[in-house]
Amino acid sequence: MKNLLKITLSIFVFLTLAATAHAQDGKKQADHKHHWHFGDSTRMKTMKCAMEKFNMDEFPLCRDKKKFNGHWAGIDLGIGGYVTPGSDMNFSHSDPFLNLNTARSVTVNINPFELNLNLWKNHIGFTTGLGFQVTNYNFSGNYVMIKDSSALTAYQVQDAQGKPVNLRVNKLVTAHLNLPLFFEYQTNPYRYMNSFHVTLGVVAGVRIGSYTKQVYKENGGSYILADQDGNPVYSYDVDHYSIRDVGSFHLNPFKLDAAFRIGWSHLNIFGTYSVTRMFQKNQGPEVYPFTVGLTLLGW
Repeated sequence: MKNLLKITLSIFVFLTLAATAHAQDGKKQADHKHHWHFGDSTRMKTMKCAMEKFNMDEFPLCRDKKKFNGHWAGIDLGIGGYVTPGSDMNFSHSDPFLNLNTARSVTVNINPFELNLNLWKNHIGFTTGLGFQVTNYNFSGNYVMIKDSSALTAYQVQDAQGKPVNLRVNKLVTAHLNLPLFFEYQTNPYRYMNSFHVTLGVVAGVRIGSYTKQVYKENGGSYILADQDGNPVYSYDVDHYSIRDVGSFHLNPFKLDAAFRIGWSHLNIFGTYSVTRMFQKNQGPEVYPFTVGLTLLGW
């Protein structure tokens, strides 16, 4: 009886050890099957994860942020316009040719170069770089700007019978080379993809081109430019649907915009307001451009 009890106890201990070993082996197989294993608490604290047979540096959701990375480089899309010193966007009485179709006044920023400097533990940094900006100011009226006058002047387009002509497109396009000077705060010093950011600074720009474009509804025809009193001042013929006129149009050659950017991860909303006049002093109306938009692609 005593020997039977020893044999039974030995079999029970053996089966218990075998079951434990099998469970541990099954856990390893499950871990291997799902390709997940985590490191110690230090690695978890730095938001670092690893995956078997996977290059962690190629997986942004798990990648450590080894240096400060700002939010300038990328492609932005926005809408904008300009306001008077009193924040008025209605120019019906003073300068009717400045009235905009804001929904069609689009700004595109292409910012290929970015340089970052970590100022404090990857939370606060300084960002600069280089970018290109193209802004389309789409006018709601049918006034044409004249580039070779001593001050900015615009005349209304009329047909040969003196009736106002509705233009399919009437816009001023400006192009700038931009240099940002940003200070940025990021909440997460470890992961770029899981961090809220706020950016404040200025964008300095130099105008590298500008032109006006009008697209007529008919291919060809004779037209008249008239002043605000309806008096004809110039007549011309159009051979094609559109006319494009390159010139400075008394635009300021330099600009300085106050800027902010805010968002999470690659999602970024931006806004700018120019502290410099759009047109040169005593050569055009005193208006200040602005833009609001979002980043379509950031890197």
